Amino acid sequence: MPADVLLLKKKLENLKNKYQSITYLDTDPICFPKQFKDPLDIEMISLIACFFAYGSVKNIQNFLSPIVTAMGPSPYLFLKQKQSTLEPFLKTLKGYRFQTKNDLVIFFLTLQRIIQNHKPKDPIFESIFLGREKNFQKETSIQNFQSYWKEELTTTLGNKPLTYGLQFLIGKWDSKSPKKRISLFLRWMVRNHYPDFGIYKQILPSEIPYPMDVHIQKLSKVLGIRNKKQVNLNDAFLLTEYFCLLNPADPLLYDFYLTRVGIIEKCRGSYVEEICKSCELKEVCLVVPRGIEPRLQG
Repeated sequence: MPADVLLLKKKLENLKNKYQSITYLDTDPICFPKQFKDPLDIEMISLIACFFAYGSVKNIQNFLSPIVTAMGPSPYLFLKQKQSTLEPFLKTLKGYRFQTKNDLVIFFLTLQRIIQNHKPKDPIFESIFLGREKNFQKETSIQNFQSYWKEELTTTLGNKPLTYGLQFLIGKWDSKSPKKRISLFLRWMVRNHYPDFGIYKQILPSEIPYPMDVHIQKLSKVLGIRNKKQVNLNDAFLLTEYFCLLNPADPLLYDFYLTRVGIIEKCRGSYVEEICKSCELKEVCLVVPRGIEPRLQG
């Protein structure tokens, strides 16, 4: 392993030690599925939390908190009920940014139908990612998951086209985006170490794309890992490959801790003394004086 990568790993371990505490879970939407113990409740709330994980942390929490509370101690069993039982819950829904109230009603009715047809012994969505090949495919698995949701939502809509809000929620399968929210969902489901759940057993952490939110994009640049203005899904897979150098079995180990640098420490991607002087990564950051040379460009 190159010396600069060893140094980066050392600093990332320091960062992990700093933020490896349940006190920091409230700064991340993973705090919502962490409220449950049953794998089916965890998987379902994880999907909801990740689909709506865009915008500020505060806005995400304000939106999701009453929804999760209304579903009670078992969200999975809550959606197993008849639609008539669900109607009071649907009436309380409020729009969130690009999704209207009606978009949310359609989404939860669709999720309810999926849950009602689900066999409780299996994970709800893992087989959708695996497809016929029974393994995770870099080229097709996430796109198949998006296509699956498009078909299910279209069915609920009576074969009408998806609204902008619903299309945004699941993303477009042929878009050039890094598909961060679905990648985040996969991280929660696949990794079996803190803070994730390890519910999916047929997908390896080394196979899934890195959840490239704005914080990871910024940090991958200032740490000299990747330097691109526009990133796509292939860049997310390349970032996973890079972190395999640090930990082949668990390349997404540092994702949660790196994003705390952006969310909690307010990293700006440029040198700000009052922010940078206390950062665990200052010795390996390119924007801090005496930074190291870039490692991987592309």
